[in-house]
Amino acid sequence: MTPNRWTREQLKLAYYLYCQLPFGRLHSRNPEIIELAQLIGRTPSAVAMKLVNFASLDPAITNTGRKGLSAASNLDREVWAEFQNDWESQVSESERLKHQLLADGTASMTIVDSLEPEQSRQDFSGETRPVMTEQRIKQSFFRRAVLSSYKGRCCMSGISEPRFRSALDQPKR
Repeated sequence: MTPNRWTREQLKLAYYLYCQLPFGRLHSRNPEIIELAQLIGRTPSAVAMKLVNFASLDPAITNTGRKGLSAASNLDREVWAEFQNDWESQVSESERLKHQLLADGTASMTIVDSLEPEQSRQDFSGETRPVMTEQRIKQSFFRRAVLSSYKGRCCMSGISEPRFRSALDQPKR
């Protein structure tokens, strides 16, 4: 195997990102693509091309007359099929792979799923109180995948309200 071949793990991370980006943002200047490229030791152009290879397998893209690139490999097709057959475990595995690479110190990447401390409510009194909450996990990936699939619109009403999107979903100006 040559060092230029994509590994299954790299492809899973690429597909994980593919699901969260709209087709129009699959380019080498996209900061998320640049971050993934650094994380897996690829160039942003190589990652962008791989994402567009995945687009060639995506009926949501091809049914609209767009094609993607036609160089999808057999391994690309296998990873595509794995995600289609067992979405939840593949997303979990991709998140685990991403966190493992980050923990190894190979790159610094924004973790979408991590909670940011709330800047607007700071308590300087030094007091504490116990709090028990439940938090749904793995929703960030799902939310971004739905927004990407429905072009930033509500899948039920079709409404596109920018105030309801997070900063990560906002288009760059």
